[in-house]
Amino acid sequence: MTTTIRSQTEIACIFGRRLLAVGLLFIGAGAALADSVIFSDDFNGTTLNPAWQILPGQGSYTVGNGNLRYFNSGSQSATTGWYNPALTLALPFSGTHWEISTKATYNLFYLDSSGVSSGAQAPEVLVKFNPGVTISSNGGPNYAGTDFTRIERDIDAGYGSNVLEANYGSVQDVNMLNPADSTIKNNVGDGTYWYQITRNGGSLTIAYSYDGTNYTNAFTTQLANPTGTYNELLLGGLTWQGVGSYTDYDYVHIMATATPEPNTATLWLAALPLIGAGLLFRRRNQARA
Repeated sequence: MTTTIRSQTEIACIFGRRLLAVGLLFIGAGAALADSVIFSDDFNGTTLNPAWQILPGQGSYTVGNGNLRYFNSGSQSATTGWYNPALTLALPFSGTHWEISTKATYNLFYLDSSGVSSGAQAPEVLVKFNPGVTISSNGGPNYAGTDFTRIERDIDAGYGSNVLEANYGSVQDVNMLNPADSTIKNNVGDGTYWYQITRNGGSLTIAYSYDGTNYTNAFTTQLANPTGTYNELLLGGLTWQGVGSYTDYDYVHIMATATPEPNTATLWLAALPLIGAGLLFRRRNQARA
């Protein structure tokens, strides 16, 4: 009889230890999940990374020494459709859980050389969620298609505008401009900004920062096609006339995020009933002894 009880106790201990191991395995699996790189470009080379596609239009760029310099050029050109196309850099990728991060420094001219308004000078960071190109009502190609989000830094002396805004359809934030950049200085609309564009399944979030550390959410909204896996980053702009305005991008990073990353506390709660059952089984057999 003593031998039998000993055997049941040993079985209970083994059962409890195995359940504990299962719980720890769940937690370890959760801790092992990490972000992975989809694309990373710090623009240190002398040529553009071949993963970028160059969509033809008015505008130009240079690359090297740690930045991509994009020059707005017109007349009446746009990535999102106007009379003429704007040269646009495109980077297609797939996935439903990711984060794009980039840093942009603006140097936009408010007046032309004769002191007259240079019109809209509006570099843009966009992500489109459907392939293909549409045609605008003015006849120019719209590289962003019909489903896209946009971050736009825009000055226009003709309308007295000096803004930084983001939108996805009718959802928007038009008050992203750093107060320090609210004044045109020496004919230049400037400012340095860090952006994060995050997709979590069908949810889209735009965030911005003035220092690269502290971010503010512009908005979070639902995508029109939450299960679609197509994404395409676009660097382009909208320009009334070319006066030499440009934007420096220090880097572009795209990270695939866990889908979704388990919560450690939740995993512990899931494991505890199993561990408790093993311990209770052991105690009952000890009581019988």
